Amino acid sequence: MAAYYRDVAPFYDAELADRDDLPFWQRIGRRFAGASVLELGCGSGTVTEVLAADARRLVGVDLSDDLLQHARRRLTRWPHVALTRADMRELPLSASAGQFDLIVAANDPFSHLTTAEDRDAVLHSVAHLLSPGGQLILDALWLPPADARAVATPAGRVQQHAATLRGQPLRVVERWRRDPARRSCCLARYEYQVSGRQPVVASFQARDWTVSELAQRLERAGLAEVARWGGYDSRPWDPNTSQHLIVAAHVPR
Repeated sequence: MAAYYRDVAPFYDAELADRDDLPFWQRIGRRFAGASVLELGCGSGTVTEVLAADARRLVGVDLSDDLLQHARRRLTRWPHVALTRADMRELPLSASAGQFDLIVAANDPFSHLTTAEDRDAVLHSVAHLLSPGGQLILDALWLPPADARAVATPAGRVQQHAATLRGQPLRVVERWRRDPARRSCCLARYEYQVSGRQPVVASFQARDWTVSELAQRLERAGLAEVARWGGYDSRPWDPNTSQHLIVAAHVPR
């Protein structure tokens, strides 16, 4: 994954410039104003910056040095933010229980954990690190019915996205298809095209969630779901019409 993000880092912020989840994370940050926050998979720090405005303390972890370089530049004005290169499966914080009032997983870093054992291990760490009354907010990689049908076809789901990179048009071609060898996973391929340059192609394997798997793994880790949203406007989740699966969970007292 570090190699993948090294390839896509030059395009990462341009590709996500029109992301529509930031107001949602701003509301979450304000709801937990004054909290100690841990962000898993903080990437280039876009969500981190939104959360930093209301947090008392914020720790962001990511596996990619390349993305963390962008994040450090973005977050220099926030002295209470600490960024650490770390693998989610080996968090350097696990020795101290109850450190965080809020743990955030935007853009689902769990999608890179393709084994059941890794997912369970990280969720157990999350439960250990949450303070009493604290919450995990996970924006899960979940495929709505139409997308699930598309990725199951041999051609997969293909989408194109236009952006701007340092004043130049950028075209992103994204293809997701179900891995025939591991049906619980998808093969994701991204192609970045800037006029006059050779395209940059990067691929990775991702594991999406089913609702039942997510519920079972949360319960196994000692976490209980307290909310389930189907969009960044916090609308209730609906299996037929929702485009997102966002879950809030805590450790029951």
